[in-house]
Amino acid sequence: MKPWKNSLLIQLVSSFLLLSLAIVSLVGFIAFSQAKTSLKQSVFERLSAAASLKEQELNRWARDQSLTVLSLAQLPEIRTQAEVLLKNNDERESLAVLQDNFTAFITHQTGLKEIFLLSRSGRVLVSTNPSQIGLYKPLVQYSLVTPDSTEGFISNFYRSPESGKPQITFAIPLLNSEKKQQGILAAHLNLDRIDEIIRQNTGLGDTGETYLVGNVGSSLSSRYVFLSSQESNLVEFSEGIDSLAIQEAMQGKNGRGLYRNYRGVSVMGVYYALPGQDLALIAEQTQTEAFAPAQQLASSIFISGLVLSSLMAVGMLMLGRRIVRPIKAIAETARLVSKGDLNQTAPILSHNEIGMLAYTFNQMIEQLRLSYQQLEDYSHSLEEKVEERTQEIRKKNQDLEATLTKLKQTQTKLVQQEKMASLGQLVAGVAHEINNPVNFIYGNVEPAYEYAQDLLNLIELYQKYYPQPHPEILDEIQTIELTFIQEDFMQLLDSMKEGAERIKDIVLSLRNFSRLDESEQKQVDIHQGIESTLRLLQNRLKAQFQHPEIKVIKQYGQLPLINCYPGQLNQVYMNLLSNAIDALEADENLIDPQIYIGTTVVNNRIQIRIADNASGIKPEVLEKIFDPFFTTKPVGKGTGLGLSISYQIIVEKHKGKLLCYSELGQGTEFIIKLPIKTA
Repeated sequence: MKPWKNSLLIQLVSSFLLLSLAIVSLVGFIAFSQAKTSLKQSVFERLSAAASLKEQELNRWARDQSLTVLSLAQLPEIRTQAEVLLKNNDERESLAVLQDNFTAFITHQTGLKEIFLLSRSGRVLVSTNPSQIGLYKPLVQYSLVTPDSTEGFISNFYRSPESGKPQITFAIPLLNSEKKQQGILAAHLNLDRIDEIIRQNTGLGDTGETYLVGNVGSSLSSRYVFLSSQESNLVEFSEGIDSLAIQEAMQGKNGRGLYRNYRGVSVMGVYYALPGQDLALIAEQTQTEAFAPAQQLASSIFISGLVLSSLMAVGMLMLGRRIVRPIKAIAETARLVSKGDLNQTAPILSHNEIGMLAYTFNQMIEQLRLSYQQLEDYSHSLEEKVEERTQEIRKKNQDLEATLTKLKQTQTKLVQQEKMASLGQLVAGVAHEINNPVNFIYGNVEPAYEYAQDLLNLIELYQKYYPQPHPEILDEIQTIELTFIQEDFMQLLDSMKEGAERIKDIVLSLRNFSRLDESEQKQVDIHQGIESTLRLLQNRLKAQFQHPEIKVIKQYGQLPLINCYPGQLNQVYMNLLSNAIDALEADENLIDPQIYIGTTVVNNRIQIRIADNASGIKPEVLEKIFDPFFTTKPVGKGTGLGLSISYQIIVEKHKGKLLCYSELGQGTEFIIKLPIKTA
């Protein structure tokens, strides 16, 4: 049993300690819940402040870049050379001047990635990236910048068709003197600075994160990705990112909450929908880091409470020992008394209720001592009587067991002998009754065959010498189909002869199997008995509706004649072969069922092997197969006497051996060993 169930002291201390721990845990949980609520509000405010600062800095940077592009477009030399080139696209001098100015300008502007000039049709005329010259650009994705549109971050965000990366492009229309657009001066922004602004997590702890998300999907299907120039983000989340905050912000909503981010991590976050084309700014911190102070507070309270509870438990332990010590003394005395030592007395250590218990317990021991003495005197005389009666009952039980065993064996023999005698008489009677009419049929078939042949010859002679008979005879010949009768009549007689021969063989097999006319030992051919048994079982060996044909493989050796009881040996063959057929029919997965029968002479003994390729016999069943009335077949299918009787016939009647070998999945083999000269 568990120690706490055996010790009152441990139960007292444990109960007090558990109660203390429950109180400490409750206090720690309340403190954790309150601290968590306060921390949640604090973290949300910090995240909101960080996101607001990021948004302001992002707007300021975007405004600076738009002003930079506007200042470039307003330079007199740039506008003059651009007007010349837009009027004449083949103007080499203007092309070279613009190319040099763009290149010189972009080297001092870290916020711009590429500057290029587009014709009204969208063809690139000049670019700081020479590989883009001559290409056509989709103008619809560009963000138009005018002196009136430089407030706020309202840039169009899209995925570059050349690189597949996110991209923002500022475009400034170039107008002629008639205020008609001749072309566009455009610049791709360098998103590295956006990464620096957004990804810096100052004041958000180790797991704080801010990021900008855009929609690069279609009107039918949204696809959210980072607005970043970092290759790692683009590769890791090439299929897009998604979370509750992203979906809410991309629908134009602002908010905050607890949710799982795009990595599946539980976070606290705030999200803002930026004005423009499907852009959202999100600031997040993992819940683990955000609530860490609350967890530390709860841990501190729990540890402090655990220390105080332990100190109080020590005090309770010291008090409990004073209470438990006299109880243990009484228990020790009771243990010794239970072992038979009735001279023990419990010490009286106090005058309270426990002392009264010890005094009463000592009185009980004294009464028990007197009762035990009286019982011992009575039991001594009773034991002598019981021993005498037990010896008488044991002897009678042994006699009854021996008689019952002998009775079962005798009953088994009588039942089987009567059964086989009745069966033998029935078989012999049927064989005798069938034999006489069969002999009559078989004996008359041959004369009938000769008579029929003579009649057919006579008809042929008549047809030969009287080819034109009377019309009435011709009608009768056609009616009885004489030609067919001449062809089929002899075959009919042959079939009758063959059937009569088969019936004679069956009758002979029945007589050989029953052997009622051979009650004494005589010399017989072992193979003849096996063949007779197989003929009687031929119908079970044929293919059935649910079972394939069972093949019988014979490997007979040269055997001498042997003195035996033929009818009893035939009974053994029948039992072994019937069991083999039952086992093969029970194995539904067997495709090619086979029975092997082999005979040979080994050490002056005839050895008969009968084996099948069924599923085999379990070891626990193999040990009992020769026991009377033991069977594994369903009720009504077997009596459990077949193998027991077979064992007695071989071992007791013929002084031989009957062995069985079986392995699961490999089949079963019975071996009969008979002496050539039976005593």
